[in-house]
Amino acid sequence: MILSAFGRSSRPAAMNEHTLDSPAQGEKSCEKVPGYERLWRLVLAAAIVGGPLGYAVGSILIPAVHEDGATSIAANATADPIINAVHLVAYVIASFLLPLGATGLAYLAYARAPWLATIGGLLAVVGWLPFSALTALDDLTMAMAALPDSSSYAMLLDQFANDAVMGGYLLVYIVGHLVAYVVLAIALRRAGVIPRWAAWSMIASSPLTVAVFVLPGRPLVLGDVALTLLMIGSIPAARAMATRNRLSNP
Repeated sequence: MILSAFGRSSRPAAMNEHTLDSPAQGEKSCEKVPGYERLWRLVLAAAIVGGPLGYAVGSILIPAVHEDGATSIAANATADPIINAVHLVAYVIASFLLPLGATGLAYLAYARAPWLATIGGLLAVVGWLPFSALTALDDLTMAMAALPDSSSYAMLLDQFANDAVMGGYLLVYIVGHLVAYVVLAIALRRAGVIPRWAAWSMIASSPLTVAVFVLPGRPLVLGDVALTLLMIGSIPAARAMATRNRLSNP
């Protein structure tokens, strides 16, 4: 399915790419559109790239990734408080931008790949919504680490992080956003919005993320690579959104 989608090309799609990639036309479009549409376009463009960027920054600086309660609290207790605070702020910003960015990606592909855009967009939005709860879990761990006798809270943290609610959030988050970017990348490529390299960059981010947790030794660096690829692959889509003529007329 992926290869057949990338292999499909048409004259209108090529013209669409040229239109979206033309800086001159983008500059003219900013003069034509009403201010509220221009604002929407710029917000969605910023979210398309800013969401993955915030997630990447937070993931690089996070002191512990899916560890048990004792390990997570100990790592937060010894972490630099400023760096740890930056990680949390980056995650909070990402939690707002990621669902918005996914909506923007779905919109860009909707006119020429409506089903793929709809499925990918819904999966992405639903998949990213639990990220706020997971970020709050990081905040809770930081708060516990700052308390006297912080190690005594390890059992409580484990119980909270592994209960049905947080486990459900985690499952929806994992399945939703990882599948979504494969579907959205195919939709965006089929619609002629992004080049082939950008689509493959977005798609590759999903299996690399999975590899972090299935390969021996949990190579966390693969997660950072995956987020970097997602951010890089999103740049052409953000540019297309920023230079689009009208939000209501793809």
